[in-house]
Amino acid sequence: MKQDFADIYSKWERSHDEESAIRKKTQIEETQEVSPTISVLRKMQVQDSLDLHMRKLEEAVDATKSFIDNSWQKKLRKIRIITGKGIHSPNGEAVLRPAILEVIRNNNHVREAELNPPASEGGSGAVVVILKENK
Repeated sequence: MKQDFADIYSKWERSHDEESAIRKKTQIEETQEVSPTISVLRKMQVQDSLDLHMRKLEEAVDATKSFIDNSWQKKLRKIRIITGKGIHSPNGEAVLRPAILEVIRNNNHVREAELNPPASEGGSGAVVVILKENK
């Protein structure tokens, strides 16, 4: 007995609830959040900023640590830390920037840091930080 495709499909259709399977799959897909890719994160706008101008070194380091941790807890993904260029520092050498970069490097919530962002995001006087996802 040779069966054609229509017969096979009819038997399968009677034994399977295709619409229920589709509804179930759709519900699963709707509840799953997709994490943005790194390229999407790089293109997104900065969500919050910390300006360290006029702060002493120790205060700036503590503020940066708190800012990164609080931003991560708020589930932010892209932040900016304004260090300034150091032109008002003794000998015109940056004091805050190297210390802040060290804080950023050692923070477990940091995924990536852009040291010289575009002028629209602070330029060489700022650091743009992409944080890891807080699930």
